[in-house]
Amino acid sequence: MRKRRGVSVAANPILIGAATVLVVIVAVFLAYNANNGLPFVSTYNLKARVPDADALVKANEVRIGGARVGVVKSVVPVQLNNGEVEAELSVSLDKDG
Repeated sequence: MRKRRGVSVAANPILIGAATVLVVIVAVFLAYNANNGLPFVSTYNLKARVPDADALVKANEVRIGGARVGVVKSVVPVQLNNGEVEAELSVSLDKDG
């Protein structure tokens, strides 16, 4: 009678390679999107007008007391009726922050 051996997943190089590629793809996706806020973190969006936003760009961090609480989604110039220009910020804030 022949003894039957179970096939080990660790012995199959194709499965190991596929699992490695999958893990790398997920890690690259999360790292790429981390600038826009982490996925699966609940947020709420806020718009604010400020008189001067020279140093602000998309993906800047929003901090309160040194702690990161969100990110800047966009900075758009807005011309007022009196001719002055302000910046309208779209900000995504973490609900837990």
